[in-house]
Amino acid sequence: MSGEIRKLRDLGNGSGGMVIPKETLRSWGLIDDDDGVVDAHLMISQSDEAISVRPIGMNVGGSDEEPSKPKRAGGRSIPGSKADL
Repeated sequence: MSGEIRKLRDLGNGSGGMVIPKETLRSWGLIDDDDGVVDAHLMISQSDEAISVRPIGMNVGGSDEEPSKPKRAGGRSIPGSKADL
């Protein structure tokens, strides 16, 4: 298992943060064509042995996980009380 050491920084208002190198973000598919960071969510998991961070809803590193797609309605919405008619 490989890893990197990163320093936790006080961001104020009870929050902390760390820098994720752009090359790591690029390998996760989180850098756009203009070399900017895309809008994404990260999953933080904790076990007795480790804490892990990974992007969710992205096709990262050739994984089989499908990117999440927003669902769009095909027409106007129908109130729930009329939908059963």
